[in-house]
Amino acid sequence: MYDIKIVIMDVDGVLTDGRIIVDGNGEEYKFFDVKDGHIIHIALDLGIKVAWVSGRYSPVTIKRAKQLKIEDVFQNEHKKVTAVEKIKERYSLEYKNIAYIGDDLIDIPPMILCGFSAAPKDAVLDVRKVADYVSGYNGGRGAVRDIMEFILKDVGLWERVLEKYLIIDNYADF
Repeated sequence: MYDIKIVIMDVDGVLTDGRIIVDGNGEEYKFFDVKDGHIIHIALDLGIKVAWVSGRYSPVTIKRAKQLKIEDVFQNEHKKVTAVEKIKERYSLEYKNIAYIGDDLIDIPPMILCGFSAAPKDAVLDVRKVADYVSGYNGGRGAVRDIMEFILKDVGLWERVLEKYLIIDNYADF
């Protein structure tokens, strides 16, 4: 059983499928999974904090973070451990309280430090080797949903989710 208080995750390849589309006007587009967003909303409501750490800057990332009310967003972070340290200090946490989700080599150092690490199914092999949990789903295609559900179940919060969304009394007549 883990003692997770915050989930820190990479963006491209974890929250998105890794594709970046740039149109003729230079506008950038990414694909985020709505179910990943919903589980983030649920986790935040239950008191589990969420932070994003990306190796590149993207205005699309900022827009999506605002939609989901993610307060801690670090971009252009090539040494992701530095961002993890800042988050750790901000919330007075220990590494054992931090989960990290990554998909590429740049994510390995924080994955090793944190109390729990996870990766999408399509993460690079070396990342999957160090992950405590590898989702059965690809990045941007439900991996965050799967990993967050695993964490919420592990920390004993999943029953509260079910109570909120599955009001059993309403189904008594079925």
